[in-house]
Amino acid sequence: MTAVIGIGLWSSRSSGPSSVPVGKEAPAFKLASSTGGTVSLSDYAGKNLLLYFNEGVGCDACFYQSVELEKRQAAFDEAGVSIAAIVVNPLDEVRPVLDRLDIGTPYLIDEGADVSKAYGMLGKGMHANLPGHGFVLIDDTGRIRWEKEYPSMWASAGEILAQIRPYLG
Repeated sequence: MTAVIGIGLWSSRSSGPSSVPVGKEAPAFKLASSTGGTVSLSDYAGKNLLLYFNEGVGCDACFYQSVELEKRQAAFDEAGVSIAAIVVNPLDEVRPVLDRLDIGTPYLIDEGADVSKAYGMLGKGMHANLPGHGFVLIDDTGRIRWEKEYPSMWASAGEILAQIRPYLG
């Protein structure tokens, strides 16, 4: 799933400055994955990656967002965009929810919240110690090209695709 991304430097964040401004290099990470093993930003080198930061266990709306994105997985694949969700819950708490809702999207486990903090997503939602409901698009060169928070806790896959398309080559 590879695509070239535009060099636009536009951000549609709904609040506060990001720890990593649009156009800057994305912070590196290496996290345990719900699909097994670990996943690092470098695993996506040369690819576009949409990170979905969410409140995790206890917020079914956050998991239903993943269900919505998976319904349009083919459109994201066609656009050359991989998706990974990031939560601060332990995997043993996340796994039952993923199984119950039949979610296959990789959930990356950020138990120390270091990655959420590095991306400026910690405390953006309803809880100071959790990520909000936000997305970050990292292009094939490892730069942040777009980010958006959704305080309503929901965005259609079509809306997200429409908003990131200008940054995809």
